Amino acid sequence: GVENDIQVHSHFCYSDFGDIFPSIQRLDADVISIEASKADLKLLDVFKAHGYSNEIGPGVYDIHSPRVPS
Repeated sequence: GVENDIQVHSHFCYSDFGDIFPSIQRLDADVISIEASKADLKLLDVFKAHGYSNEIGPGVYDIHSPRVPS
């Protein structure tokens, strides 16, 4: 029910993307952001293997880290 000129974003944290990938594709979000810092960006391999064609914003900073970036 969303018009084509509206961009839909979704965010996922700490998920087994291989298990939920079909559901992610059905969301048809224009952009998803995922927590990827703890997995050294290896989570992106799942999206590549499944041929995910929408945009992905990988998180590169662990929000649970006590280190505050400059």
